Parts: sequence; structure tokens; C-alpha cells
Amino acid sequence: MSNHLRRIGVLMPRADAHTRGIFCGITRYARPLRAWVFHMGLADASIMTDLRRWKPHGIIATLPNEKIENRFVKLGVPVVNCSSNITTPGGNRVITDNAAVGQLAAEHLLARGLKHMAYCGESKMQASDDRARAFLEHVKMPVHQYVDQVVQSHVGEIGWRVSDQNDQLRQWLKNLPKPVGVLACHDPMAMVLVEICRQLDINVPGDVAILGVDDDAMLCEMAYPTLSSVQMAHERIGFEAARRLDQLMADPTLEPTVQRISPMGVVARQSTDAMASDDSVVAAVLRYIHEHADEPIRVSDVVQQVTISRRSLEMRFEAAIGTSILHAIQMAHIDLARELLASTQLSIEQIALACGFNSRERFSAVYLQLAGQTPGRGRGRTITN
Repeated sequence: MSNHLRRIGVLMPRADAHTRGIFCGITRYARPLRAWVFHMGLADASIMTDLRRWKPHGIIATLPNEKIENRFVKLGVPVVNCSSNITTPGGNRVITDNAAVGQLAAEHLLARGLKHMAYCGESKMQASDDRARAFLEHVKMPVHQYVDQVVQSHVGEIGWRVSDQNDQLRQWLKNLPKPVGVLACHDPMAMVLVEICRQLDINVPGDVAILGVDDDAMLCEMAYPTLSSVQMAHERIGFEAARRLDQLMADPTLEPTVQRISPMGVVARQSTDAMASDDSVVAAVLRYIHEHADEPIRVSDVVQQVTISRRSLEMRFEAAIGTSILHAIQMAHIDLARELLASTQLSIEQIALACGFNSRERFSAVYLQLAGQTPGRGRGRTITN
């Protein structure tokens, strides 16, 4: 056994949802087939002496910049970086696809009929910048942006953060045109927004619909109202990082690669649970579509719910929402499908029927068109060796 033992350094900054998921993915890859032992710690200079003494065969870490990454690479062992804050080429990285995060968030908020959009980010955070860029690209309307300039390691400590650092953020929220959809760069920032809205008596989600990123279930359920969030594939990041490290330990001459892992979907909770439109007819149609996302509804079914002609409804709907009724129906089906793919073991055929499609083929075609990937790649499946 000792001849096959591999010492793996796992260096992560804190045990949040992202890190816990990566840990789970690493151990899922390692067990039970691989004799890996782990050294846990922080990716800073203080651990270098320990690592040199321990002599790891490989390292998986979240290394926030190229300088720190190079410091660990100089140990002479394979390193796989799970931080998406480095844009320079040359390293082995398994990271979140932040462009896909921005797109998914835009689709979720647009489907609620919101006429205004905003993004709340964090400075000196490349992942936040990448999510903002993709969000702006896909909403296709002006986006009101706020970037938090106070970089803190304890942004999730809501009481301290809101009471001491929120004057500019308060004013920004008050000045936003309403109703507005706000994407926050991560769940702690979204919780700050929810708390400030509560203090200012701004209705969430009626006036401000708030969406976080990471789907840290503990934080999202603690928020009041509960927080909708983009669900990340943290465990898959850990699994693929471990797979890549295993390959590098077997052949250190492999060319560096960057693998981007798509998010799993949006977990909708109370903070985005509203259909927004100044047009009461359009608002009623939006509610009907989302309440019947599990049924094979057609545009003609929607038209029957109102007292105006199909042509008039289609014109009013597109003017208010910026998309067709058919597209809104399809997006409601796909949003539900994403949720079922991520959270259940239902077959593709069963999910197709549960989301209002009459066949797997039709479901797969629409899913590919709107989600940019096949249902199989989009599901939160168990990853096996």
C-alpha cells in the first residue's frame, strides 16, 4: 500500500459552500480506488515549510493570483488551481464557467418580466467581473451597476457589514428604477442586499428581485425572504480537479489546460418569486405561464386566458417583456427542467413529460437551443469513476 500512497495537499481559504463542494468532489474521485492522504490548509506562505517537509505528490488549491500560483508550482509537483480569478494562460485549472453564470442569471430574471436590471459586484474579484460582463451581454438592456470597493474576508457577517459599510449601497438601491432584477456576485452580497431592502422597506421581490450565486443553502434559507441563487457545480469542480491531478501525477509533461464547469441551474426561492409588468394583462399571462410550466401549454392556451385578440396580446407581450409568448413558455419549461435535472434522478424521458414536452426528442432540441447544452450535460448527476 505504501508504494501506491499519494500525499495530496488541498489548500482552500475557508469552509464555505464552494470549498465544501470541492472537498466532496475530490474525495468522491479518490475513494475507494485511490490511496490518497490529504494535508488541509490555507494557500499562503506560512504553509510552504510544512509542504516541503511533507513532500506532497500533488496539490489542489484555490490560488487567487498568478504570483501565488507560481510560488506553489515552484515546489516541483503538479498543481491544479480551482480559482477563477486568474486570466493569464499557462496553468492547470478547473474553474467555474462565470460567463454561463451571467447568462443563466439573465435568463432567470428576464423570464420574470422585469424591465430594469442591475448588478452588484465586488472589486478586485475577477469572477465578479466575468459574471457582470456576461449578464450585461445577455439582458440586452442598460444595467445599473454597483461595485463594492471594500474588500473583506467576512462579507457574510451581515450585521456588521450592513451597519458600517452601506451608505453608498443604500443610496444605490433607493435610486434604482423599480421593479428591478438584481444579480449579486455571490450569496453573501445578495444577503446584504436583502437586509438593506428590509431596512429601507423596499419590497422583495415586488420592487427588487434579488438573485445570488453559489446556492449556499444555509445562507439562502437564513435570508428573509429566502434567497434565490445560481446553483454551482462545486462538487464536479473538485472531482475534475482531482482527475486532472491524477493525470498530471502519472504524466507531468501534459500540456496545461483550463476546464470550465457550467452551473447547474437556478434554485428559485422567495427573493425572485414575482412576475413583473406594468401591463396587468401581460403580468397575468406571465403568472399563468409559470404556474403551468409542467403542462404542455401552447400560445393558444395562453390567449384563452385573456379577453383581447392573439395579435394584440403578442404585440403587448413583446413590447413589455422583449420576447415572444412562445419563448417565454419554452423558458418556463426549461427552467423547470434545469431544476429537475439538478435535484432528481428522473430519466430524461420522465423530465421531458414533467416539463410539458410530448417527447424526449422535442425536449432535447429545445433544451439545446435555449440552454446551450444537452439535458445530459446539464443534469446534476452523480459522478463516478
